[in-house]
Amino acid sequence: MDIQNILGPDGLIAENMPGYEHRPQQIEAALAVEQALALKDHCIVEAGTGVGKSLAYLIPAIEHARAGKKVVVSTFTLYLQSQLMSKDIPFLETILPGRKIKAAVMKGRGNYLCLRNFDQEFAQMLLVQDPNLFKIQKWLKDTETGDIAELGFSFPGWSDICSEVDSCHNRRCSFNSKCFYYKARKAAEDADIIVTNHSLFCSDLGIRSVDPNMAILPLYDAVIFDEAHHLEDVATKAFGVEVGSFRIPSLLNRIRRLRGAGVESRKLDVLDDLNAQLFGPFQSFPKTEFFFRDIYGHSGQEQLEETATMLCSTLQGLYHEIGDIDTTGQPELKDRIDVIRRMCAHLQEDIETLFFGPTDGWFKWGDRRQDGKSPTCFLRHSPLSVAEAMGDLLWKNVDSAILTSATLANSGTFKFVKERLGMPECIEKIEDSPFDFSRQCMLYIPRHLPFPSEQAAYTEMVAKEIEGLVKASGGRAFLLFTSHRMLNAVYDRLWGRLPFPMMRQGDMSNESLVQEFLKGKNGVLFGTHSFWEGVDVRGEALSCVVIDKLPFASPENPVNKARTDAITEEGGDWFNGYSVPQAQIKLKQGFGRLIRTKTDRGVVAILDSRLVKKAYGREFLRFLPQCPVTNRIEDVERFFHIILATE
Repeated sequence: MDIQNILGPDGLIAENMPGYEHRPQQIEAALAVEQALALKDHCIVEAGTGVGKSLAYLIPAIEHARAGKKVVVSTFTLYLQSQLMSKDIPFLETILPGRKIKAAVMKGRGNYLCLRNFDQEFAQMLLVQDPNLFKIQKWLKDTETGDIAELGFSFPGWSDICSEVDSCHNRRCSFNSKCFYYKARKAAEDADIIVTNHSLFCSDLGIRSVDPNMAILPLYDAVIFDEAHHLEDVATKAFGVEVGSFRIPSLLNRIRRLRGAGVESRKLDVLDDLNAQLFGPFQSFPKTEFFFRDIYGHSGQEQLEETATMLCSTLQGLYHEIGDIDTTGQPELKDRIDVIRRMCAHLQEDIETLFFGPTDGWFKWGDRRQDGKSPTCFLRHSPLSVAEAMGDLLWKNVDSAILTSATLANSGTFKFVKERLGMPECIEKIEDSPFDFSRQCMLYIPRHLPFPSEQAAYTEMVAKEIEGLVKASGGRAFLLFTSHRMLNAVYDRLWGRLPFPMMRQGDMSNESLVQEFLKGKNGVLFGTHSFWEGVDVRGEALSCVVIDKLPFASPENPVNKARTDAITEEGGDWFNGYSVPQAQIKLKQGFGRLIRTKTDRGVVAILDSRLVKKAYGREFLRFLPQCPVTNRIEDVERFFHIILATE
């Protein structure tokens, strides 16, 4: 398969895709992936906005699959997963010569409805009289996948009816032949290309290292990670242990639904009380992210571990007590009891690891999220580094692993991301965006602003800068903040001062916000981290992106703090060796929201004078897309005047 004949100006893609633009950068990226697969080497490719990286890696992936090799494509977002399965792979399969290939999507089991759980819970749920329950019943007659992504509406009781490891009977289940989860696994086994997500892939790595027979994914020859800049954070979570505050209440609800099977309510109340003792201090702590030591300190650690020990002992006692219940002639009751016992055992194991697991190279932390009416707390035991684990579990055990993203390099190299992931020497390629930023874009950096601070006067100065920029652009702006606190402070100040529709992240779903933004045509969207990437607004609807400051990770974030402390203890430079590279990658993501096509034009404003006043700031600036830079608002107004005059 000749990449040039496929992606060239007169190639197969050009013949079959209306409006296709030949991009030499796309060919170079595809050749790097093709070389890695052919040589059984690893590869890391940064492909800037507009390169078309999906086609660049899918074409050699399909060629590899047709040669009898199984390829996994792993993404961070479900949106990209859907695009690959519904659009990119079917298109390429249609136009590329050679045998047809099979592609399948594999998600975590919690995404699939469990027919057995639904059958058992239906009568219980009828008592709640949720009208959505009957919608699910109707949906079951039509769905081929049982995937929650197809549901089309929110259903709070999904956790009771989805597939889960504790309640799964596998081949012994009467619904086994119809099981959505095992249908998906069978499709993955039969597929040439499996599309999955980083979380499931990393979880599978961990499971496979303990017991290969329990692996979720089938054996594969190569893996391609798109949106690979998320891989370290996902692996950190997957290789650790997590215990949520909902797990014991969920267990107790199942036991209480046994209805008089012989478990004393007093013992269940004890478990409930212990759960409250364990999570209570974390639930009421003012910060939403924290180390255990933030709450208990060193003196209270014994009390915390004592509660955990009592909790494990109670779970163990419950496991044995429930196992003694007479289920003779009651197969359904036996099934429910088996599920509860597995839940007890897994919960006890996780709590023991959480509180008494290894300490060297690990840290204990938690966070709290608002989930419906009440907050949910998660306590975690995480590795400081995933480099060694990734080396042992991935790089040594797969022929080719390819990492790609629009933002992987910092200061022109992959040194940072390779060190963080323990990635060995490999094929490397950086392909810049094909867009003409010198013509399409202007960068505004107000030198007169002081360095960022939390003072009210500084916040007002930022609000005033934004007000001038947004009025110059006629709305049509994304305002990207590094914290919710700053977002809300600026939003409150600008309310009533901007003659444009104002939309704020958190007031509705991100998808709804984007739709409102597009509908208004002159809207101003206030967003934090989830709007820095993965949001694709093209054309005149978005003409201005404002970034409040350099996106250094919050010093209060436990993962960031644990990692920087570890670097310091080893004698390293946490700021230049960790924080700066991480922020450089993040800043490129935010910058990339503006120019999405060759006809887009607009202004990126970064309201942080450190970019031009600090040496490390100038390093950020050097590796952003090259475009005219100004510190004069008059230049911005003139630029927008020209844009508006030509629209």
